[in-house]
Amino acid sequence: MAHDPIAVRGTGFGLGLRTPHYADFLAGPQPLDWLEVITDNYLVEGGKPLAVLDTLRRDYPMAMHGVAMSIGSAQGVDLAYLRQVKALADRIEPLWVSDHLCWVGPGSGPWLHDLYPLPYTDASARHVVAQIRRAQDVLGRRLVLENVSSYIRYRDDSASEWQFLAHIAQEADCLLLVDVNNIHVSSVNHGFDPLAYLDALPAHRVQQIHLAGHSDLGDHIIDTHDHPVAPAVWDLYAQACARFGAVATMVERDDRIPPLAELLDEMAVARRIAAEQLPRAGTAGPAAWSWGTTPAPARPLQVQQQELAARILGKPLQALDDDAPVTGRLGIYHHAYRARLAEVLADTHAKTWLYMGSDTFEDHARDYAVAHPPTVRSLNRYGEGFAEALRGLYPDNPELFELARLDWDLRTRFDGPDVPVLGGDAASAPDWIHRSAVLHPSALLRPLTTNAVALWNAIHADGEVPEALPLAELATLLVWRKGHQPHFRTLDRHEAAWLAHLQAGASVEQACALLQADGLLPAPEELAQWLAALLRDGLVRADAPAPTPPSTCAP
Repeated sequence: MAHDPIAVRGTGFGLGLRTPHYADFLAGPQPLDWLEVITDNYLVEGGKPLAVLDTLRRDYPMAMHGVAMSIGSAQGVDLAYLRQVKALADRIEPLWVSDHLCWVGPGSGPWLHDLYPLPYTDASARHVVAQIRRAQDVLGRRLVLENVSSYIRYRDDSASEWQFLAHIAQEADCLLLVDVNNIHVSSVNHGFDPLAYLDALPAHRVQQIHLAGHSDLGDHIIDTHDHPVAPAVWDLYAQACARFGAVATMVERDDRIPPLAELLDEMAVARRIAAEQLPRAGTAGPAAWSWGTTPAPARPLQVQQQELAARILGKPLQALDDDAPVTGRLGIYHHAYRARLAEVLADTHAKTWLYMGSDTFEDHARDYAVAHPPTVRSLNRYGEGFAEALRGLYPDNPELFELARLDWDLRTRFDGPDVPVLGGDAASAPDWIHRSAVLHPSALLRPLTTNAVALWNAIHADGEVPEALPLAELATLLVWRKGHQPHFRTLDRHEAAWLAHLQAGASVEQACALLQADGLLPAPEELAQWLAALLRDGLVRADAPAPTPPSTCAP
């Protein structure tokens, strides 16, 4: 029987918001109807990402799309994470909130940061339905779930992917994000009919459609999001439009991101195809279906996920024998785990990557990924110990450690908490030198023993990189964020000692007294320069507590 739509219809065509296109969207209006943002990129304390989001939200409706909810994790959903997602949703008021029908990590171990399919069993379905309901209770809205591409199948499967997806949507009362490219990729990899997949889905629950490119390797396809939409995917999209009607559609590109104009051209193709398709009159929902009397799987979901995680982290990859929980191309996930984390480390340590050379860096990054798997959902802070790992590998090259640490410090200043700062004249808070805890929370002080700063600057300027040399005497590097931009500068030992007191919570007045006690207080002219630099560099927070006036009571 046909159903009235539950999903919102008629919201048009959009694109995924990606960092290379920030400037285009900030410069002026673009010809699209809405933007999709990656939820997990904005679960941060502050900085440029949230500032851009707040600005663009005024001009474009937005949908939130997550990659780390791990709704299928055997350990269940993380309520603290869901509250973060809800807080972001409250902030930007999205059209809807989506994520993937998959698991990202087993929950009691490492996070593998890939979208792993689930076994299509009754036990798995009951678990996932319960988790979706919990998530929807926290979010206060229906969750929109996307089908993932896959390269493996579970031996315990007792249903098809489309049967499982339709059943989950009905039982959990959630909505669907139909990724047409993923259906095509999996249909080639597993040999099923993609039209049968489309026809099995409940059209009244389809909220959104994704289109993307892939890498065709002949006997299998990998969902890479680094190519234009393929002709076969456009053809399947036309069938989806006829099946589902006016569903919000967007084009994804996550790697080899082209100029915005090229993606707008692809979006225009989607708009044209949708306009040419007439929805089938009286489209019925999927036929009723039940699990029947299939036996319970021999291995609980958590055991299967932990075993897969161990195989993915293993070196080398073990062959899939009869005892393995899956069949297929597990090697794709094995390779993707290392490649993805190596790419993250190269991004957060960009100058170190150039200094070492891409091949050497990638070898160490892949080894680090296996030895130090992520323990948190977000990759924004993955790699905290990478500089230390390089120091252990290259004890005779201290400049490498200091260069990598500088890369890391600059990256982690980028999206730290926002606090108001005093302007150059500090007229709004004339008593600021008497206030405690006045230093901006992004400020870091790092010891320097080498010319790593000169190396970083030369690489940044694409100039000739000098020879690595030790410094004549120990120096200190100050790293902080001014506005939305990370900065750094080298300090002499007196100013460094003064800032260390401020960082410990002392007021400017107290820090000067401590320096004076140590015989390090400079002449008034130099001290005035220090104070002016603090204000000029946005290092004085305006919300520091006002000093407590002295008591007027007699002792």
